[in-house]
Amino acid sequence: MISFPPPRAPASIRAVPSPGVGCCLLLLAAAFVIRAPAFGDPAYKIDEQFYLFVGDRILHGSLPYVDIWDRKPIGLFLIYAAARLFGGDGFVQYQGLATLCAAGTAMCIFAFSRRYAGIAGATIGGLLYLIWVEIAEGGGGQSPIFYNLPMAGAALLLAAPGQARTRPRAFWAMLLVGIAIQIKYSAVIEGVFFGLVAAYQAWCRDRRTALVETLLLAVTALAPSLIALGAYAAMGHAEEFWFANFTSIFLRGKTPAEDLSHRAATGLLRLVPFTVCGLASSLYLLRSDDSAGVRAWLAFLGTWCIAALIGFFAIGVLYSHYILPLFVPFTAAAVPIFRRRPIGPVLLGLAAWLPIGTGAWPQIATTTRSQRQMAALSALVPAEVTTGCMQMFDGPPILYYLTHACTVSRYPFPDHLSAANEDGAIGVDPAVETRRVLAARPLVITIGDSDVRRPNKRTFAIMREGLARFYRHAGRAWVDERFVSVYVRR
Repeated sequence: MISFPPPRAPASIRAVPSPGVGCCLLLLAAAFVIRAPAFGDPAYKIDEQFYLFVGDRILHGSLPYVDIWDRKPIGLFLIYAAARLFGGDGFVQYQGLATLCAAGTAMCIFAFSRRYAGIAGATIGGLLYLIWVEIAEGGGGQSPIFYNLPMAGAALLLAAPGQARTRPRAFWAMLLVGIAIQIKYSAVIEGVFFGLVAAYQAWCRDRRTALVETLLLAVTALAPSLIALGAYAAMGHAEEFWFANFTSIFLRGKTPAEDLSHRAATGLLRLVPFTVCGLASSLYLLRSDDSAGVRAWLAFLGTWCIAALIGFFAIGVLYSHYILPLFVPFTAAAVPIFRRRPIGPVLLGLAAWLPIGTGAWPQIATTTRSQRQMAALSALVPAEVTTGCMQMFDGPPILYYLTHACTVSRYPFPDHLSAANEDGAIGVDPAVETRRVLAARPLVITIGDSDVRRPNKRTFAIMREGLARFYRHAGRAWVDERFVSVYVRR
């Protein structure tokens, strides 16, 4: 009996792995390789030290804004609480989670720019994002590393070709915007732009229902924040939530003009390579294909860059990591020119060399040095701090976490009591709270030997007087380019 082999599927429908899958896997691997030097660093940046501390305390029953005061959205703290559920010391866990988000953002950049940059150019764009965030404090778990992913996903959904601009995609995009806002409120500027795009697409689909759909899209974007507010209202803490999240930021003192100008110049200089490449890409695309699709893509991307730039300036403090959200649209705008020879490879070499050639990345020795410094500082803290408590008037807040210290104030973050720009912005008089802390007699108080922020002279005077009367100097350790002293109650 003759047997015949089963028929083969036509080549046009045979399952073939997409080259995009391999590129995304490459970006995932690259993210872990690039960010691996920071894994295990207990004090990468002061902000994420505090986020991990709060996330851990949430799992032990503390309530943000009530038991531990800060003005960051609850979504950010919940991410760190989730990282603690994976066990371990928490450092590698949150850094691994941040790496997955960074890789996901790079994949979104790849998918977004692939249409006009090609497979190679889009992959390079994802790699450039992963490298450049390293030079702006983005190698750990700063909030933009987490919220850039939902914002990039929203952009990918909204910038689809005309036939794919469906109503469900618009609602999913607005939900992603809402999630990003609950990680960092400055994402609202980009969110407004995305909302306007979604509203315009609703108008194009059906003018009769556009108004209702636009209102529903806005409610979708606000839903995560409304849920958070509703949860606190149900617990009887709506006032604390509202003040911390929406009022206190407008009460902060102004940052000195010289500091702002320096930070603005530093941030904007980092965008110069992307801006040059982006302008060259626009000219290249318009000359090679002046179609409506190209013009719409460039208009979306250009306006997104402007919205992100407004978001950078909106808060008014311009810290280094505030530039991180801009790397998403600026990178996507830059990559199409890389496929044009000979100018493309030249511009690519410049964009890739700057973070590496300037020594900004990688800094492999930093993690080991940080571990050694925090071990030396922790050794100065008595074990009884778990019941005797600690107040960090200055220093790395991760020390609370490492020593399992209890607290005597709902303001454990050092800047809230010691920085001049927080005076009048935290809901209580910092001088009164500092006196209350001293009256509570915590076992340990830490203070820096030099100031990293403009100090609140009133609270520093009160604290130094209290330390002289009731505490002894137990020692000091070199941490983050300065000495931090530990005082123990007599």
